[in-house]
Amino acid sequence: MCNKCETVRQGVSRRDLIRYSLSGAAAAALMASPLRHAFAEEGIEQRDLTIAGRGTAKQVIFLYMSGGASHLDTFDPKPGAATQGDSKAIDTVVSGVKIARSLPQIAKHMDDIALIRGMSSKEGNHERARYLMHTGYAPTPTVVHAGFGSVISHELGLATAELPEFISINGPGARPGYIGVKHAPFAIQVQAPAGGMDERQRPGAARKGSRGKRPVVQNLTSPSTVSPERRDERIGFLEKLNGRFSKDRTKAVGEAQTAMFERARRLMDSPKNTAFDVEGESEATIARYGKSRFGMGCLMARRLIDEGVKCVEVMMGGWDTHDDGFNKVRALNGQLDPAVSALLDDLKKSGKLAETLVVWVGDFGRTPRIDTGRNGRGHYPRAWSTWMAGGGVQGGRVIGKTDARAETVVDGHVKPEDFYASIAHATGIDAAKTFYTGQGRPIQIVYKDGRVVKDLFA
Repeated sequence: MCNKCETVRQGVSRRDLIRYSLSGAAAAALMASPLRHAFAEEGIEQRDLTIAGRGTAKQVIFLYMSGGASHLDTFDPKPGAATQGDSKAIDTVVSGVKIARSLPQIAKHMDDIALIRGMSSKEGNHERARYLMHTGYAPTPTVVHAGFGSVISHELGLATAELPEFISINGPGARPGYIGVKHAPFAIQVQAPAGGMDERQRPGAARKGSRGKRPVVQNLTSPSTVSPERRDERIGFLEKLNGRFSKDRTKAVGEAQTAMFERARRLMDSPKNTAFDVEGESEATIARYGKSRFGMGCLMARRLIDEGVKCVEVMMGGWDTHDDGFNKVRALNGQLDPAVSALLDDLKKSGKLAETLVVWVGDFGRTPRIDTGRNGRGHYPRAWSTWMAGGGVQGGRVIGKTDARAETVVDGHVKPEDFYASIAHATGIDAAKTFYTGQGRPIQIVYKDGRVVKDLFA
């Protein structure tokens, strides 16, 4: 989800009217997709891409590391190797499995995590890699593939859900492509509390701001001068204007616009929208997650999962560590560690981890070779790490292996299409289901060569 790959936000006319009836912020986020894509039809082609049984996931949380995290400095350290550099490793609760020393709390959760060290892809450009790792498909000029969050919304979500079924936190969210605007991500930004640190800032830089100044999702309520009756009258007038607008457009455009406003109104009226209010959590809870944008994003994700949202993505930026890489990764790990640990803790305590698949992934890995002039690492899709937890995934195991320098996958090679076939299996989604683009082109949910990584589940 790079700048060019991110969802296109289309402006809506009559802005002042919208601001006082439907939430301008909510409507804009819900409309985060081009309207030219037709709604998907039911699939007809079936192929066996799964293994016997399925996972138990009913909801999914994607933790996306924008920029590409170094596998050597996170989940695939090589102690003693020349490629390891300044970062150190520690033991975890799983015998024989080491991870970065700057992830001590996650080390205590490795019995919940299935670590994939054999990930390998072919896209070393950020924009193309983010597209690939959000859709399972390489980018092509002829079609916009659906982000997997939109697939989950379409396949598992409810049309009458009060909250959007795919919410992207601190990122634009991947485009829904041929799935249609009804399943576009609701994209929001979360700020770190006072005294916290934004992952996009340099380590040690203080962030300005304070708790409680403004809500994360603004304009969910009408101004105090507008009564409920007056609000409904304005909404009715807006619907008439939209009806006129739709007469000169295609059916898909009209339906998409109607769906967007219906979703915005449900969001405004739902008591569940308090899930966005992380400021209402105790100081102790906020401290457990860490006072960073990523920490608050993970806390919000847990709250949204509690309210039944099917898919939440939390993006963490700053991982493009070409310069001063070791110091930057230690600082990033310092934000990643408490947030992930607290999220897994809370999901386990509530019993939701068994039905919630947590996925940690990014653009690609970083080069084992260290750029000594810049003290950092470059882009490296050839061999890297991801992991999954919950949702029927068997924790406490390592899948795949890189060589002694972390340069090449030597066992358990996993491709992006295998990765998404496995997520489909965990959630019970038919990976071979076929959709059709607006041009009538058939596309399977998961690329045809994808195979479930069996060791994740058995």
